[in-house]
Amino acid sequence: MSNNSNNRIAKNTIALYIRMAITMFISFFTTRITLEVLGVEDYGLNNLVSSVVALFSFLNGSMGTAVQRFYSVEIGRGEENKLGRVFGSGLALHIIVALVTAMLMEIFAIFFLHKLNIPQERMYAAQIVFQISILSLILNIISVPYTALLRAREEFSKIAVADVLQSVGRLVVVYLLLQIDYDHLITLGALNFIITILYFVFMVCVARGYKECKHRMCWDKEIVKEIAKFVSMLLVTVLASLFRDKGIIILVNLFFGLAVNAAYAVAMQVMHIVSTFVMNFKQSVVPQIMMSYGKKDLTRMNELVNTGTKITFLLMLLITLPIIFEGEYILKLWLKEPPQYAYELVCLVLININVSSFTYFMYQGVHATGNITKQQIVMSTLYVLNIVGIYIVFELGYSFYSGILVTIVISFLQCITNLYFAKKTFEYNIQNFLKSILPQSLLTITFCMVIMYLLISNIDSSFLRLVASTITSTTIIGLTGYFIILSKEERMKINNIVNSYFR
Repeated sequence: MSNNSNNRIAKNTIALYIRMAITMFISFFTTRITLEVLGVEDYGLNNLVSSVVALFSFLNGSMGTAVQRFYSVEIGRGEENKLGRVFGSGLALHIIVALVTAMLMEIFAIFFLHKLNIPQERMYAAQIVFQISILSLILNIISVPYTALLRAREEFSKIAVADVLQSVGRLVVVYLLLQIDYDHLITLGALNFIITILYFVFMVCVARGYKECKHRMCWDKEIVKEIAKFVSMLLVTVLASLFRDKGIIILVNLFFGLAVNAAYAVAMQVMHIVSTFVMNFKQSVVPQIMMSYGKKDLTRMNELVNTGTKITFLLMLLITLPIIFEGEYILKLWLKEPPQYAYELVCLVLININVSSFTYFMYQGVHATGNITKQQIVMSTLYVLNIVGIYIVFELGYSFYSGILVTIVISFLQCITNLYFAKKTFEYNIQNFLKSILPQSLLTITFCMVIMYLLISNIDSSFLRLVASTITSTTIIGLTGYFIILSKEERMKINNIVNSYFR
């Protein structure tokens, strides 16, 4: 990797982590107050409605991935003139997707919303929140071509500013929620919709600073065909993934009720925070991977995948290890009275996200090539098996914990799938992975867990122990990561980046 690329990744990552520090603090505070104001049942209901709405975003997810991929690859190829046509065609497609999605959601609202396990006295509020969510999703869909362009252009500092402002807006919403004497669930939905509108306007205005973004909406048949082909390969997988993620929430609701939904919602909130923590780095690397493939520089592409995998593993371990060992205390500190079973669900969800994210860059590397048909078929099958397996274990009378255990097993299989297709599509060196990444990672996590267990076992739960365990895990992960996980060349690159900031 060139020094400029390394520095760009580092600067973008720093900007995104500053964003994360601010948004995470606000998120912890707003979640706690929201749970207190809404109560367990309304909080679970809000999560249930949000999950149902997310099921209808599968078209949007596929389109967003496709558009960003085409932006980045064209930038790598130096096809600047084609970017305007890609944007115009992408915007037209997203408007169509927004209209289709709104129609499907309205059909669901009429025929199926009342069949969910929602108390009759809260059905009116659920219907109002669902309609507000439809409008929010429409804006989110239309904004995708703009945000995808900013990511492809690596304008992460501007994205970070937008996200911080949105997070501050959520904080204002919580304050107003305490002041307004009306149905809190409906009020929360309405105020959050206003924040969505402001975020949409901000992102559009920033993106229009690029000339390709000023290109009129168009219908370039060649580009539309390319995007549609890519989307068609992704569509089934994205849909299956959403059914896996959100289907768990619905199955938990049907088998165990809103109380467990609330506990699972807390676990999902923690997972979202952890994902955001690591995604800051991932977002900085992915455009470089795409552009490297556009330039046909597979050597640099493989280096980015390997280095990204190692750093992602360390970052994930850095934040999840203290939460797993100190989860009960953290949840009480955060929520005062967390829902029952929340700690156990948090631990299982964090284990799963560690597994599922391990081969993330291999997956993105395959996307860069565009040769994703066979990979998507296998991944889709695994997602379907996941939700079927969860239904079976619930039907057999096993606890809701078993659903996450099934998901963890499927995540292992998906990692194997990503490795195989990375080898097939961009000549990824699996032998190097098995010799230089996987063993060192397993050694690091085993050593860190033993040290943490010894520390936790000998000190009573307290804020002091939380601080001590966090400092200890951070130090151990930092040292083992630097000297065991990273190669000599990677340590030199990191040293050069650090030294460049102190010159």
